[in-house]
Amino acid sequence: MAAELEPLPAPPHDRTRDGILEAARRRFLRFGAPKTTMDEVAREAGCSRTTLYAHFRNKEDLYARLLEQDAEAFIREASGVLAADANAGQKIRRIVEITRRTYARNHVMRLALSGDTEMSLAPAARAFTSEQERRIVSLLREVLDQGVAEGSLRTIDTERVAYLMFHLGQVLVERETAGVADYPFDEIIELMDRVFAEGIAKPRPHGRKRR
Repeated sequence: MAAELEPLPAPPHDRTRDGILEAARRRFLRFGAPKTTMDEVAREAGCSRTTLYAHFRNKEDLYARLLEQDAEAFIREASGVLAADANAGQKIRRIVEITRRTYARNHVMRLALSGDTEMSLAPAARAFTSEQERRIVSLLREVLDQGVAEGSLRTIDTERVAYLMFHLGQVLVERETAGVADYPFDEIIELMDRVFAEGIAKPRPHGRKRR
């Protein structure tokens, strides 16, 4: 049985904190996190240095909390797929769609995932990427475990299959959102779905032969 996901508790609603995070997002996307200073973030957010440092220890903490906030929103949406009234294949496709949409619109997460050192802070980006992989693989594994339990999937090593699905999907999503995909995304995802479906789906019993 896959380990259950452990969503981070949502922080209390704080307009000042939210404003600082969005100001940091704008600066990071325009100038890159490495070249952005805390003073610039404070000016962008319209707050004092004292207020800024009351919420975040330093730029690394600010950058990490921004990624954490965005990743948690993604995980919460993707985790909701598990409760849907659908088979394993449909749930996996839905998770892929959520991933595509998230990374297409969230450039801070995408730049961190791609390892862009000019736009992201490497240590925090690596930690984010590692944790995001762990949680998405865990989510995919839980869907695969459900498929095996319901009899729609053959008995497989769900952990390794989830790992493979994550990394194949990540490459496709990265290329699509970066505008360098070689094939239409829907077409190539449909092909990946069929390849996995035919490889891990439990064969249907043949009908009885007529005498």
